[in-house]
Amino acid sequence: MSARLPKMAVRVLIVGGVAALALVTAARRCDKSTPGESEQENPPELSAPAPARTAAAPRPPALLPAPTAAPAGQLNEPQLMARLRSIKDSNPAAAIDLARDGNKRFPDTADAPERASILIHALANAEQRSEARGEAEQMVNHYPDSDWVREIERFTGAHRHRNLRLNDAGEVVSY
Repeated sequence: MSARLPKMAVRVLIVGGVAALALVTAARRCDKSTPGESEQENPPELSAPAPARTAAAPRPPALLPAPTAAPAGQLNEPQLMARLRSIKDSNPAAAIDLARDGNKRFPDTADAPERASILIHALANAEQRSEARGEAEQMVNHYPDSDWVREIERFTGAHRHRNLRLNDAGEVVSY
């Protein structure tokens, strides 16, 4: 075996030394609290030891924004209903806003009774019981033949006024 190291080993040592120097330099730059701070402003004997640096902890899932493909105002009704169904139990406040937006944008569609039911349950879950009851009264009169109405009647005790109904213009008519 020769006393000289092979050329490849020398290259590895040089590259490793340069990499180590780069890491030390980068670490020293990260340890400085602010650029331009001089040693005289923070004398070593008066400054507290720098806290150990740790990797930044990821934010808790509750603080992360919900993944969305599009803002609620740009969703078509099937997309809005899918999102509403997915958040109705976990986020009542968002479900309330989304259901009300859907009711404004898509009134009297086939999904409207279900959306009203989700809104009523979300209001109840958000401790807004009087609003839930008011929405239930409106729903049972507006969608009297819906299966969703029967569920809301059982849930809230609201029952439709048998001789009154809201017409398409939102007027109360007797029948």
